[in-house]
Amino acid sequence: MRIILKRAYSDGTVAVDMDPLSLLCRLATSVPPPRLHTVRYAGVLAAGSQWRARITPEPPEPEEVEDAPARGWPGGGYRPWAELLARSFAMDVVSCPSCGGRMRLVALLEQPARIARYLAVVGEATELPRRSPKPWSAVLEKPGASP
Repeated sequence: MRIILKRAYSDGTVAVDMDPLSLLCRLATSVPPPRLHTVRYAGVLAAGSQWRARITPEPPEPEEVEDAPARGWPGGGYRPWAELLARSFAMDVVSCPSCGGRMRLVALLEQPARIARYLAVVGEATELPRRSPKPWSAVLEKPGASP
């Protein structure tokens, strides 16, 4: 792999030839280690400055939200999936669509036999549907055809 330089080096080099592994090694060295700040402040903006409190604005008062979803574990990096979906897509996935109440986890089924038994109790199909004998492209081409 050849990397063409914007400007020639002082020795006249205008391009560098590298194999892919060497390129990845060079790129990996530019990634900072975890939990290391890459931006440093000096002077009045430095964290240890005695004058910092005089120039930084006061933090805004936290607003009370009535029906906010529960926060993740305190002090940890874990966030529940419902909170992540609420932050990412602005949707509340734990509110019931029919009554608006809060839903909760009732059971977690992993064994196929227990899953089939649960589906039978709630009235859902436990067998896979039959496969269509025709490919879907043939069904879509003819408007009156059924799968």
